[in-house]
Amino acid sequence: MLKTIQRHIVFFTLLFVISTLLLYFSYYNEFCEGAADNIWHYYFSKYALNYPDFFLHHWGKPLFILLSTWFAQFGFYGMKVFNIICAIITSIYVYKILVHFKIHSAWASVVVLFFSPLYFIVAQSALTEPLFALILTCGIYYYFIDRDIIASIILSFILFSRSEGMFILACFVVYLIIAKKWKVLPFLSLGFVVYACVGYFMGHDIFWYFTENPYSLKSPYGHGHYTDILKRYDNIWGLPFLITYCISIIILVYYFFKEKQYFFWKSKNETSKLMYLVFVPSIVFLFFHLYVWHFGLCGSAGLERVLVCVLPCNVILTFWAIDKLFLPRISNVFILILLFFHIQTPFKTFSYPLKAWGADRCELEAAEWFKTIMPEKCIIYYAYPNIIFNLNKDPFDKNLNREQFAYKKDCSENENLPTFFFWDSVFSEFSCGVKLDDVEKCNYKKIKEFTDGANFRLIVFQKLQ
Repeated sequence: MLKTIQRHIVFFTLLFVISTLLLYFSYYNEFCEGAADNIWHYYFSKYALNYPDFFLHHWGKPLFILLSTWFAQFGFYGMKVFNIICAIITSIYVYKILVHFKIHSAWASVVVLFFSPLYFIVAQSALTEPLFALILTCGIYYYFIDRDIIASIILSFILFSRSEGMFILACFVVYLIIAKKWKVLPFLSLGFVVYACVGYFMGHDIFWYFTENPYSLKSPYGHGHYTDILKRYDNIWGLPFLITYCISIIILVYYFFKEKQYFFWKSKNETSKLMYLVFVPSIVFLFFHLYVWHFGLCGSAGLERVLVCVLPCNVILTFWAIDKLFLPRISNVFILILLFFHIQTPFKTFSYPLKAWGADRCELEAAEWFKTIMPEKCIIYYAYPNIIFNLNKDPFDKNLNREQFAYKKDCSENENLPTFFFWDSVFSEFSCGVKLDDVEKCNYKKIKEFTDGANFRLIVFQKLQ
């Protein structure tokens, strides 16, 4: 009993220290993983109370918006606090699963999870991956303790935290069929039914989840090789964790076949549950993203950050395998060696707190300068949302804040308010198709220029009245 209490104290002490570290870094970071996606997720959550239809915004993820909107009212840092809370709760469920397996080194799981380079940086963002990871881990835990209905209800809402949820749900459908838990299957559809009804009463098609899917079959981001994401392993897991995880997969497969759990009619033991509930969803998720990136499908941009969704599964399997391989004292020694090398990995790529550079630095400096001269009411044309974000403007107020796609190159606009144009050499020219000449010929006067000292230029124009 005393040893159990001590292990819990160690875990929660580590969790408190790491959480404090993340809250500190995220407060002083000048940028986040996710670039413009971060900003738009923040905007949809922040302004959902003003524009209620955002609560069903497919790209913004309805469940994410519903849960995070209350944090977004406190600003962008509030969104980061929301994700850190998601990460904290996820780590607790990872720990509870390992305690369920009576794994002696479970206390160290919080360190391995949080100091995985990708998890460390995405937990400090406003992205949707941490919430997805929380729902997945929470559902897995309740399946392990045989609270199947609760697990299925929780997981039924995963569709509305990230679109890959439909593939994850399929994995749990297969598990319930194999486990012959037929009566539980309908509960996996509850989340879809609830949101279908809400959407219907808000004026949407009852199948709006499918009919309003924002991702075209062909991705606008092109395609690449199957291994492109995996090549960035050092930024995802870090080499020490990855090696241990790969060995863990071998150990799981060995025990799965040794115990003949591939026979569907056999009673499912813990090894089988690990295979179907932890490994299969994580590997399906990985292969799905490798596949869609290779063939340029479903809006895939080949981003490694999506793997944050299944990193808790990787940690669970790793600690289970270490416990299978070693006696308790030896496993603790092995874990300490792993931690020594693993803790360093998030700091090999970035120095925390994160400092803006390049285009981000120019846009930050331009916004800080513009605040000193900005009229109380004015029209702003922007190409990249960092400008509006740093000025704390509402991007959905198209009367005042306009993307440069709306700019009239024939100079036909006739505004009564002071009008400013933030032209840059990347997003304005290549994304919005607005060249420098298109601005200068329309009676705009250059008032300030910012540069990163290399190729990026940001020029602030004001229209002469």
